[in-house]
Amino acid sequence: MAAASVGACLSGAWDLFKKDVVTHVVVCLAVAIVSSISAGLLAGPMLVGYLRMIARAERGETVQITDVFRGFDDFVPAFVAGLISLLVLSVGFMLCFIPGLLVMALPTVALFIVAQGERDGVAAFNRAWKVVTQNLGSAFWCALVLGIVGGVGSLACGVGVFLTVPLAVIGSYYMARQLVGDVPAPIAIEQA
Repeated sequence: MAAASVGACLSGAWDLFKKDVVTHVVVCLAVAIVSSISAGLLAGPMLVGYLRMIARAERGETVQITDVFRGFDDFVPAFVAGLISLLVLSVGFMLCFIPGLLVMALPTVALFIVAQGERDGVAAFNRAWKVVTQNLGSAFWCALVLGIVGGVGSLACGVGVFLTVPLAVIGSYYMARQLVGDVPAPIAIEQA
């Protein structure tokens, strides 16, 4: 397990984003719409699909907007890992806000682990907890900067979020990848 570099996350996000801006914007919009309509219940599977799509794009494979729905192939582990992570994050924010800030990276790392092939949502959460708490400083700074990047777009009458949110999500992929150990993507992601 390694520390996350803010610079590596941002540069990796920018390099990947600029290769296919339209796809990333549309996919983030789809994730937001499906998550909103489902009161956040489908956010985990949608983000797992997007993280898998990012991994495929990073390897130079052709990606399609519909790839984001491939996260539903692992609905239960994605749902469970996302739900537990968000509950822990929510409790952290309720406890004087600072504990929540410290574990902001937890949901992305847990969902990344599911996207990498973990079929047990609780195991994904446990591994994410271990990874984030062992690298608390770098995980905190990286997640904080990426959160700020994602939110900056709202300053331009909200229109900028179409560019900044995809950058933040792709950057979060790189953060999780670094924290988990920068391992190559397994066969589960490569399946079409």
